[in-house]
Amino acid sequence: MSSVVQVEYVGDLAPYDDEVAALAEVGADLTVIRAADGDALVDAARDADVIWLEWTPHLTRDVLARLPRLGLAIRWGVGYDQFDVAAATELGIAVANAPSYCTEDVAEHALALLLALSRQVVHRDRQGQQGLWRHGPAPHRRLAGSTVGVIGLGRIGGRVARIASAFGANVLGYDPVAPTIDAPVRRVDLEELLRESDFVSVHVPLTETTRHLFDTGTLALMQPHAALVNTSRGGIVRQEALVEALDAGRLGAAALDVFEQEPLPADNPLRGRDNVILTPHEGANSPQALRDLRREVCGATVEWLRTGWAASIVNPQVRPHARGVAQGAR
Repeated sequence: MSSVVQVEYVGDLAPYDDEVAALAEVGADLTVIRAADGDALVDAARDADVIWLEWTPHLTRDVLARLPRLGLAIRWGVGYDQFDVAAATELGIAVANAPSYCTEDVAEHALALLLALSRQVVHRDRQGQQGLWRHGPAPHRRLAGSTVGVIGLGRIGGRVARIASAFGANVLGYDPVAPTIDAPVRRVDLEELLRESDFVSVHVPLTETTRHLFDTGTLALMQPHAALVNTSRGGIVRQEALVEALDAGRLGAAALDVFEQEPLPADNPLRGRDNVILTPHEGANSPQALRDLRREVCGATVEWLRTGWAASIVNPQVRPHARGVAQGAR
């Protein structure tokens, strides 16, 4: 039997009846564990052929090097910055994700945050809950006719661009990698996007290139009334620089679903601001998304166990020397 180990984070995904049944058809069993750190993960998953990682602990070079049978590591989500992909590739370990399960959910969440900022929904709700009525000015703005900049034109960013355009916004896009997309987007460089946009929505993975993409310098390029929406990864925005820009009035507002430190500490300086909306990294959440996530993760595993490869593998350079337990290779 091949061994598949699911590393749970919260512990709210059971039962795994469908996954167990699908894996049994290809001669694999499923073990569900919780691991506080890398050492605990290694102890529990030393004989794993496949690991599904929900969130933590990270699969660092040290952890990967102590998993001699591991051939496939799958992130239970879209982002895979929890994995040292370079180390995995050197060791012959394929890394995969679930690339499309939450496209609609995150795109809708990003637009919900953008609209909440443009129409001052959260600010006015807070006042209403305190018994106030139209207390002071609120900088409402119309999305139609505004300029929305979308950074990252993959599945989610492309969907955001299409929805924003349907609202009547002028959409600018920046992505040096993604090919032409079927959306009404005018592609520009990053500096032009930041200077011209009323709203900027971020949809890039967290890599060494994109870490702190938004720092003091890039934030200074934005208009003082502009709003930043981040539903991608917290590390893309340097928090200290964002707080400074908001405090100095160099940035009008921000709406964040992701943070450099999660959960967000109670004393975090982003809290308690009228021009900041915070949601707890749940842009990808819905019953439909969870169903699709399960299907993508399990489907990729079954495909890999049968053939030695899976369409969602993100490090294709590993293929010539990849470890594997595919039925045809036994």
